[in-house]
Amino acid sequence: MNNNIKNKGNEAIAIAVVIYGSKLTECNVYKTLIKNNADKIDCLLVFDNSKTTQYEKIEIGNGIYEYFWNPKNPGVSENYNKAANYACQNGFKWVMLLDQDTSFPPEALSIYKESLRQYPDKSLFVPIHKISDNRYLSPANSCLFRHKNEIKPGIYNINKYDIINSGMLVNVNDFIKVGGYNEEVGLDFSDFQFLDRLKTAVKQVVVLNIICIQDFSNNEDDKEKLLNRYKIYCRNASKFETRKLGVKVKITYLVLKHTMALTIRCKSIEPLKILFKSILNK
Repeated sequence: MNNNIKNKGNEAIAIAVVIYGSKLTECNVYKTLIKNNADKIDCLLVFDNSKTTQYEKIEIGNGIYEYFWNPKNPGVSENYNKAANYACQNGFKWVMLLDQDTSFPPEALSIYKESLRQYPDKSLFVPIHKISDNRYLSPANSCLFRHKNEIKPGIYNINKYDIINSGMLVNVNDFIKVGGYNEEVGLDFSDFQFLDRLKTAVKQVVVLNIICIQDFSNNEDDKEKLLNRYKIYCRNASKFETRKLGVKVKITYLVLKHTMALTIRCKSIEPLKILFKSILNK
């Protein structure tokens, strides 16, 4: 174990960022979190899923910087698993999962580390996410029929909430104990799948006084690209594993809702054909 990491003890965090199609320094997560805290970062792991390498030399003070390129674009699940394994092998107790489209307030990393000192017995810390129109996104009440997702900082029963990937700070031992991410569910529903596993070992989530903005803008108008992306969406949904009826109902509802929206957007029944083909091939 690196002595510098050993000396940090409970606060040593391996930060994992997955990027696609742009350099890290062009991404929201770099501009708002990494750049502002370069001298405080213990370890930065960049997983590049782009078709061509987006490698950059990143200066992060005395921390570790590693870059991994995979043009096959496996999504996020495989990369998050690799990050947790790296963290385990190199003496980090915590792994922070990030995507490129999340914007953080400047004090975010300090709040994460202070929370580790304040709640040393907790295993999952998450920020509050909003989207650009100021609506709350995550954590969200896991009941389909409750639409008020506003949440305050505090400690909550993890079984009552859905949480998106970006910004999760997870205890590495618990991450690995539950089997990590399902790599068959590479992108869409990867957070649902991981939380479904994590809930078998972790009972509470600490919601931090950090408000992030998640950029979910999708201005793609090319019908072929939209349908190809939808095929990936359906493949991820078909690989989702759970024994919980409520979770199955939720996934089915979300797939049908997305399918109908895309059918209207494309003015075509092709999404319905893709969905039925996915069901038949399951």
